[in-house]
Amino acid sequence: MATIKIKRTNDYVNALRDYRLFIDGQKIGTIGNNQIKEFDIPIGQHSLSAKIDWCSSPDFSFETNGSDSKIILLGAIRSWRWLMPLISISIVLALLLKDVSYYIAALVLIPLLYILYYLTIGRKNFLTIEELKKH
Repeated sequence: MATIKIKRTNDYVNALRDYRLFIDGQKIGTIGNNQIKEFDIPIGQHSLSAKIDWCSSPDFSFETNGSDSKIILLGAIRSWRWLMPLISISIVLALLLKDVSYYIAALVLIPLLYILYYLTIGRKNFLTIEELKKH
C-alpha cells in the first residue's frame, strides 16, 4: 500500500462546504476547509478528482509504488481570492456614484461573466488539483 496525503487550501468562498474525494471514480471520503487527510491506496496508476455540488476538479493522474507517499494540494480556482472583493467593491461604488454607474456596472459584469463561466462550461475546472513536490 501507498499513502496519499491531500491538503485542502483555506478558501473563504467554499469554507463551509466539504469537497468529495474520488480515486479511480470511487468516493474515498470528504475534506473540509484547510484540512489535511491521508488515505492508503493500492500501488499502481490512479486518478484523483474532487467535487463540490455540480462542479469539480479535472482528473489528476498519478502513480504510486512501494512505500511512496504523495502530497496533493486541492482548492478553489485562485482568482476567487480577488474576484469576490472586486465585485463587492464595484457594487458599493455603483450605489454611491450614480453618475458613473454605467462604467462601474461594466466592472461588475466582467467578473460575473467569469463566475458564470466556471459555474457552467468550465465547471470541471472549478477546483484546482496539483502535486506538491517534496523538498
